Amino acid sequence: MTPNEGAPRSLTTLLDTLDPDNPATGAEIRHHDAHEGLTIQEMLDRVGARSFGAALLVPALILVSPLSIIPLMPTIGGLVILTISIQAFFGRDHLWLPRFLASRRLSGPQLKRAVNYLRKPAAWLDRNSRHRLRFLTAAPMDRIALLAVMVVAATWPFLEILPMFTSISATGVALIAFALMVRDGYVLIGGYAVLGLSLAVVVALITGIF
Repeated sequence: MTPNEGAPRSLTTLLDTLDPDNPATGAEIRHHDAHEGLTIQEMLDRVGARSFGAALLVPALILVSPLSIIPLMPTIGGLVILTISIQAFFGRDHLWLPRFLASRRLSGPQLKRAVNYLRKPAAWLDRNSRHRLRFLTAAPMDRIALLAVMVVAATWPFLEILPMFTSISATGVALIAFALMVRDGYVLIGGYAVLGLSLAVVVALITGIF
């Protein structure tokens, strides 16, 4: 994945882009019903349809937030992340989503709740991230990261009933997406650790069932 010049360069900037109360980006929401919010496609258009790292962050951050408790949200988020990561893996230069995913909508209050929840951890990551071990985030190593994201996201529709599982594993996806966006191999390793724990839970569940 290659960085896109128009894409957000930090988590805080990305959250500002999605914030319905941000004067720079909220005009679209205020023009319509204040509670109408944004569709997934509109969110991705705001962060840049050519920036796969930033695009992966949008559904991942939503699932890290309390919005993950909304019924079917982990399933929808997992499908969106799978679709984005598969296209990034195969080197597409522009993101495409099927209509049934692209048209899914979060209301203005839901978006605001998610953005406010994520402000402090986003600011901390922005302050502490920098270019480190960049080779881990560049081709072909970035394909390993995308493959890990795909494997974990594919489990979410089946494990939606497990409390907090999606939020925890989505944290790993968010760390990996952020690492790919800012080229920080240390953050990428942290994301791998979280996803590894998530996969260990899945394996333990499967082993217990069979």
